[in-house]
Amino acid sequence: MNNEVWTLDKDCLAAYTEDSNIMQKVKRSYPMFTVMATYQKEGRVIAVQYKVPKAKRRAALRLFR
Repeated sequence: MNNEVWTLDKDCLAAYTEDSNIMQKVKRSYPMFTVMATYQKEGRVIAVQYKVPKAKRRAALRLFR
């Protein structure tokens, strides 16, 4: 599985994951993470990119490692 976190701008990070377990955790426990993009193959979601507030940087780095 491929996971990445990078700086988007001074207030936000971007986080990318292909792991469905992480996608479920974000949906359940991190409502402040907003979906920027979904990547699909043959009608199935294979990856999601999130916009993460800088205040949640530490949580994002731990979750997406």
